Amino acid sequence: MASILNKIFKNSNGEYIDIFDVLLGQGNAENYIYTMAEAKAINLIAKTIAKTELLVFSKNEKSEKIENVKNDIYYMLNIQPNYNENGTEFLYKLALKLLIDKEALILINKLKSRKFLYVADTFTASNDILHSKTFKDITLSDKLGNSIRITKEYNQENAIYIALKNKDLTAAEENFKKRMGKLLKTVETKYKRANTSKWRLKKPGGQPTLMDYETGKEISYEEYTKKITDGLLSDEEAIILLAEAFDLINLNKDSKESLSDYKELIKNIGDSVASNYSIPLDLFYGTKTEKSTANDDFISFSVDFYYNGIEDGLNSVLVGQKCYCEGERIQFNKYSIFHKDIMDSASGIDKLISSTFSRNEINEFLNLPYIDEDWANKHNLTKNYGNVKGGGNNE
Repeated sequence: MASILNKIFKNSNGEYIDIFDVLLGQGNAENYIYTMAEAKAINLIAKTIAKTELLVFSKNEKSEKIENVKNDIYYMLNIQPNYNENGTEFLYKLALKLLIDKEALILINKLKSRKFLYVADTFTASNDILHSKTFKDITLSDKLGNSIRITKEYNQENAIYIALKNKDLTAAEENFKKRMGKLLKTVETKYKRANTSKWRLKKPGGQPTLMDYETGKEISYEEYTKKITDGLLSDEEAIILLAEAFDLINLNKDSKESLSDYKELIKNIGDSVASNYSIPLDLFYGTKTEKSTANDDFISFSVDFYYNGIEDGLNSVLVGQKCYCEGERIQFNKYSIFHKDIMDSASGIDKLISSTFSRNEINEFLNLPYIDEDWANKHNLTKNYGNVKGGGNNE
């Protein structure tokens, strides 16, 4: 996991750059602001995906009805996909791969009576277009930094390949990042020049001999200037010893520059990154109010794209065409992503109960436990809701 988080961005040569090198100014430092904004957007989407339950709908062999079940596939996807990761860690890693690399490969390994899923760190996909792709040169790692290289070749029967790439969008993002990097550099240079003191040391007549008052020995003008500069630019209080023959003048004391331009650029970069990932600004900046629809917009326009991509990949291999067409499926439980106060939802719950939703169906929306009672599975129709006949209500 650490290797994914550390190697999020690339430098101008297309090489992966460690995020901590960026932070310490050893890498692509001019894009630091964009890098951090994009890391925030990626993390926000990935964490949302990771905490979302994957529901499994399967056909009941006795009743032949499609039911929401908690079977081996549910346990594998939500609790333990493999021995080294839980369901949250697995989904987080998968989401990061899709958001950063725009593609991901999930390996399906069968051991004894159950299957295990692994997200590949690196792999090479074949160039097949009209036929199933094959995958080799696969590496896997765990959260402790251990890694192995897989010699086995996988295909799309025992691996799930998800690719959500857009070369034009990636190119546009890179061009924006370069332009913003240059603008940030310009504003930074302007700010430093305006706010860094420049001094002129004025002396009359010829070149008098300078003596170091500490040692009593003659010193050069360069050494004397350095002594004065060290005192002027010190972070601590200092006393400057200046001979009467000299006059020290601050050349730019009235040309201070504020950080308003810099802050405006940073805001523009954050706005652009949020827009690229379709994240509402109030959610991105943490200024969301109670009346805001940011959560719904975030799911609809930002996260849903990745939900659908993952669902399609899982359904194509773990469910299959025949069963999927009969109604069986794997899907994210989008209704239970955000915390809901049951008291605040009381009015809405009442309306759902009165329009045929059972208590257990509502509990699924609220992510509450299943109630093993007959009454909790009953469907009621009240408040004169009914079929329409001849334009009027059937009372």
